Amino acid sequence: MKKLLILTFAVFAFAACAKESSKQQPSPAPAAQETAAVYTLPAVNGGEAFVLKKTGADKPVLVASMAGFCGFCKRMIPYIDELAGKYKGKNVDVIIAFVDQKSDELKNLEPVKTVKNVKVYYNGSQFAQDNGVSGFPTMLFINNKTGETQKWVGFDPGYVDVMSAEIDKALK
Repeated sequence: MKKLLILTFAVFAFAACAKESSKQQPSPAPAAQETAAVYTLPAVNGGEAFVLKKTGADKPVLVASMAGFCGFCKRMIPYIDELAGKYKGKNVDVIIAFVDQKSDELKNLEPVKTVKNVKVYYNGSQFAQDNGVSGFPTMLFINNKTGETQKWVGFDPGYVDVMSAEIDKALK
């Protein structure tokens, strides 16, 4: 009985440490599918839809998967907007893809109204589901040259530096 109790405690301790360390480091996203996945995301404020190709695209893309009800997402939007501004005019796409099915409420969100650099889209639930998004915000960087995908989950302004480093590496 004592051994079972110790074993149970060890399993819980290991799980807690693994969960905490996942907040610190980017984790690999699920492997890319054999066939190219294509998602058409409509723009929140009208305009041209974004065609997101999971594989076979001509440039890397950072997708911040968010939900309109998520407070942490709203707090992360300015950081993603700032990151997008750093790469404006470069061969990379930085976008926000809300999982929400309609744009009506999204365009009235204060953080969305104030973005200057990042393009905001909606109806990205299938992309999120296909890429293992289980919490918001989730940022996915797809390096189409290497096929590698990096994933960061949760609100952490420190992710911006790590994401920027991944983008810089992909642009070399």
